[in-house]
Amino acid sequence: MEAVIVQAKEALGENDCKKALKLLKLYKSQVDNGSCSDPELYKVFADAYLEDGQLDKAYPCLVKSCELDPQGTKTGTDQFFTLGQVVGGPDGIQLISQGIENVSNEGGDNLNGEQVNKIVGGLLSMIEIWMTDLCMEPEAESQCEELINKALEITERGSPDVLATLGSIRISQQKFNEACEAFSLAWELFEKKKDEISNNLDSESSGANELVELLQPLLSLAKMCIEVGLYEIALKVIGAVRDIDEDNIEGYYLEGFTTYMIAKVGTFQQQNPTVEMKPETIYEFNQHIQEIALNLEDEVVNGLIQDARISLSFAVKIGEASDPNDEVVSEIVAGANSVLQEIGGEVDAKILMKIKKGEPLEDIEANLDDEFESDNDI
Repeated sequence: MEAVIVQAKEALGENDCKKALKLLKLYKSQVDNGSCSDPELYKVFADAYLEDGQLDKAYPCLVKSCELDPQGTKTGTDQFFTLGQVVGGPDGIQLISQGIENVSNEGGDNLNGEQVNKIVGGLLSMIEIWMTDLCMEPEAESQCEELINKALEITERGSPDVLATLGSIRISQQKFNEACEAFSLAWELFEKKKDEISNNLDSESSGANELVELLQPLLSLAKMCIEVGLYEIALKVIGAVRDIDEDNIEGYYLEGFTTYMIAKVGTFQQQNPTVEMKPETIYEFNQHIQEIALNLEDEVVNGLIQDARISLSFAVKIGEASDPNDEVVSEIVAGANSVLQEIGGEVDAKILMKIKKGEPLEDIEANLDDEFESDNDI
């Protein structure tokens, strides 16, 4: 059994979960009926199932692994964090707390970088549970405050993920200026981290994976920046996403939506010149964007809308070529189409191809203007 576990771990290290599951098949019945007493076998089964997207099968393996090795001395600590996120609620908090305790005991007074990252990741996962599953509990806010302060202390305010979470907490408390400060600093640190990884790509094969791991945190940061009107920073964040994954569908959608919001705010300011667009004003404005009719006669607004159409159209095209059963992609495409219906519809595929090929901007803009005027004449 030990040799098979080692081989399965090697296969997972090569991102070949199918091979790992094939190797482990001999012991599947023991895992299914719970007769095996080796926590490592349950752990490697869980890892393989998770890698294969089979959360339902991974779940009982994670539970058994944690039960058989509560201190994580044989199997490590990752399963406590994973299971805690899956379970959520009070039980999830307890599991993640156990994982943090195990890491702390393992590292003692000299925690290494990996151990610090695990502890911080656990603290942020607990905050997420308090802000979602347990948000109605009376102690939710105080728990979030205590946990984020611990994370800030451990990282010495140098973690972009922690600062982004701090900003999210401040939004929930309607402390919008503090949220903006946190998001701005988070972006600075994310940008620095991305550049450092990119500069080391040639010397470290793991660099590409590290860049990909930045995608979701960056996309989340972009969405929160949009929420409080930090549009310029949001577009920079989305640009970083594009650097990592040129055809990221959510990146295209957020780029288009951000540009659309800039046009909406610009139109609103033209109609209400005395209103100061503070972060709290933007947050309230977000609830009424459909009520603002775009002033397409304005050259700046019209230009923004054309840019939004391009980005949203790319999102739709990427979605059409994706797995039709992917719910996330379907939601993004639906959102893009909803905005496109308001601003002139999809850009013609031929024009999108010209943009992709980098053809002269003047010719593309002329084609867009002609197409837009034609659509409005119908």
